[in-house]
Amino acid sequence: MGQRLIIIRGIPGSGKSTYAKKIKHDLFESGNSVTHFEADMFFMKDGKYNWNQKLAPIAHKWCYNSVFKSFDNGTNVVIVSNTFVKLGDMNNYIKEAESRNIDVTVYRMENRFKSVHEVPEETLNKMSESFQDYDNETIVKEGQ
Repeated sequence: MGQRLIIIRGIPGSGKSTYAKKIKHDLFESGNSVTHFEADMFFMKDGKYNWNQKLAPIAHKWCYNSVFKSFDNGTNVVIVSNTFVKLGDMNNYIKEAESRNIDVTVYRMENRFKSVHEVPEETLNKMSESFQDYDNETIVKEGQ
């Protein structure tokens, strides 16, 4: 099997991280080398989430670099789960993967669980309203 990038997108509280962990487990059990990254990991220090809006661009750059460094180190499946509200947010991942002949699969989470990061409802609604469709994405709803 060649290398594969799995992108999981959705608003906060849609189940991205949970779905990523499930896919990672299933792929690992079937013999794949799998890693998972999300920009939120950058903000974890000693088991605590320390969000800082000013560092968000650095967190996203760290996430992007970590994904492709993992491929460079021989991982055959890398999962990245971020909001990716606008198509431009994930286009650099897709373009880089395609330039390396890495297969890309995109999942869009359509669930509304409680956000573990306590994102205000108003912010969630704005993100949901401005969410852009990606033609080749698979929609995932609770129970799938």
